[in-house]
Amino acid sequence: MNEDPPRKESESGTWSSWVEKYSQLQAKMATIGDASWDSVVESMKNSMSNSISLPAWMRKIQSIIDTTSNDSLGYEIIEDSSDIRVNPEVAWTPAYVRLGPQLSHDEVKFRKNRASVTKKALAKYLDIPESSIDERDIPIIAVTGSGGGYRAMIATCGYVRALQETGLFDCTTYLAGVSGSSWFMSLFYTLAEYNTTNLIDHIKARTGVHFAFLPASMELLTTSPTHKFLLHGIIEKRHYNYTSVSLADIYGVMLSARLLVPNDEVIVDRDHLKISSQRRIVDTGAVPMPIYTAVRHELGQKGDEAIKESTAPPEAREHRKRRGSYFQWFEFTPYEVGCEEVSAWIPTWSLGRKWRNGSSVDTAVPELNLTLLLGMFGSAFCATLSHFYHEIRPALPDISLTQSLDSLVQENDDNLKEVHPISPTGIPNYLLGLKPHLPSSCPESMHTENDLNLMDAGMDNNLAIYPLLRPEREVDMILAFDSSADVQYVPWLELTAGYTQMRGILGWPVEAGWPKGEDMEKELEKMEESEKVHSTREALDKVQKEKSKDWRKPNWRPKGKQSTGRADAAAKSLGPVTIWTGNIEEKSTDTTDQHVAEEENTIDEEYRLRSPHAGITVVYCPLIPNEKIPGVDPDTSPYMSTWNFIYTSEDVDNVIALAQANFSEGEARVRRAVRLIYERKKQQRLDRGLAMREVWRFRPEHF
Repeated sequence: MNEDPPRKESESGTWSSWVEKYSQLQAKMATIGDASWDSVVESMKNSMSNSISLPAWMRKIQSIIDTTSNDSLGYEIIEDSSDIRVNPEVAWTPAYVRLGPQLSHDEVKFRKNRASVTKKALAKYLDIPESSIDERDIPIIAVTGSGGGYRAMIATCGYVRALQETGLFDCTTYLAGVSGSSWFMSLFYTLAEYNTTNLIDHIKARTGVHFAFLPASMELLTTSPTHKFLLHGIIEKRHYNYTSVSLADIYGVMLSARLLVPNDEVIVDRDHLKISSQRRIVDTGAVPMPIYTAVRHELGQKGDEAIKESTAPPEAREHRKRRGSYFQWFEFTPYEVGCEEVSAWIPTWSLGRKWRNGSSVDTAVPELNLTLLLGMFGSAFCATLSHFYHEIRPALPDISLTQSLDSLVQENDDNLKEVHPISPTGIPNYLLGLKPHLPSSCPESMHTENDLNLMDAGMDNNLAIYPLLRPEREVDMILAFDSSADVQYVPWLELTAGYTQMRGILGWPVEAGWPKGEDMEKELEKMEESEKVHSTREALDKVQKEKSKDWRKPNWRPKGKQSTGRADAAAKSLGPVTIWTGNIEEKSTDTTDQHVAEEENTIDEEYRLRSPHAGITVVYCPLIPNEKIPGVDPDTSPYMSTWNFIYTSEDVDNVIALAQANFSEGEARVRRAVRLIYERKKQQRLDRGLAMREVWRFRPEHF
């Protein structure tokens, strides 16, 4: 690990590098093909070329980022960074890595405090006496939102508001997010103070201007008090050399200028920028515990690297050979940051420190804050070349050149899936020196690289389900609010089935997901039975590679089907709320017809929920059109594009209304499911008690 002091760049060099990174972001976003972004870029160019104040902005920024002059804001920020009144965590040293799959002591304590809140809420939600509820019978309910930019951020807010209005939100224990829904969480737990009405007002006030509109952003980045609020994270990162400043960091700062600054800019609160600060209310159990997510791309081993891997134990070599290139999930909570796959965790307040042999080393630095983490959580532009091509292909003309590109990409897709044209941002690698204490399946790169480069978790799965499947969390029900683009064609739930099979997690409803059509279903079954694939994700990749002859169509579209809009697709398949329950004894599922009568479906649903072998219940809520909210369609309403970052008040109201209307369609079924899970857990507890009494009844008094 390089422990040399950070190299000081010249002021002009630093500014030039930041401008270059911002220009790269602008260029990359423009390639997505979103018309609203193009118009903003053009207006920015016009504004910049005609404005005589631009040099003044540049001089101000140059002065701010200078940490060597004792009269600069940058110098003041670095001085503040070691002040324990501002950053008390700098006095908590050293920090240590915690090993093992168990929940942290703090999370266990939170769950106990949360149970007293959910007990009262459950009594009210199910209209039963609170005194009759044993806390052991309370369902552990988790909520997850999806990625999808501002659309996902706003829709998740609408769904959570619906949960609050029905009383179900107070019955939940966890709230997890990916990308856009993690942006919602960062606001919900800070500025909004857990009030969705406050949050909606804030979103309306801040999203009318594009985050990358330079005049508005520069005003906030160069004037008090917002300049210190927004820039102290990136200046600290550069000064202490946590990791190198990346394009995702610049993106995060620009996003923060829109999202994390209150409409009354005078009342900015630096405590809002620390995820660890959210524990002040989470500790009491008053709100669910937030789980933010990001992923690390572990690339497949080739050539010399593969030869080196041959020295690993046989089981580890086989594990790596099977998996090849894959994503590792990291979670960020108010308590810990870590990866369940390697079962290693660090205190959230220590995020940004360098590590060796399980403890932090050198200077204790301030916690890496949300102005940078927002960029990491939503860094979809750090995708692979393969992912990028799939995104931009629908916007390309159907000419011989693009058809040739289609063939070229198809032939080299495996390689393109391992190339990131824009590097993700990183955190210091806290696993260095711990190789003897980590699982043999831990890739060698995690023992040698100085940084763990993390990016938008939507690169792997656009729903933050995996952290909720940790057996130690004992989640009974997951409410999955899916605001992804093309929800009916992208198999997030099927990918989860593959994940649970690979990790040996019992109880996932393997039939969960959008109907894929007979051809796709047969191909998947054939692939999954093959020895050449080891997960549903691999099977889907192979099916897609063979079937996807037209790159203009969205992934996973059934053969012979043409898109007729979400309304048509939803009418023929899933509705706004679908419920599945797994079975802990199931090894596979029969391919029963999903288009069953409502009465028959209800009977089957209740049977599964009451079964003593019932596993995890998934309540899936895709953001699809609803006739009660006419004219609002995620497929056709331009403002609902993933790449749109300008929302009017009316746009916000429309998305909120659609999410609420969709959830209301299945609210009664959700309430019944919660009741049945509660009754099942209660009956199982009573049966265990009866069995134990029988054992003691016939136990000899003397041995």
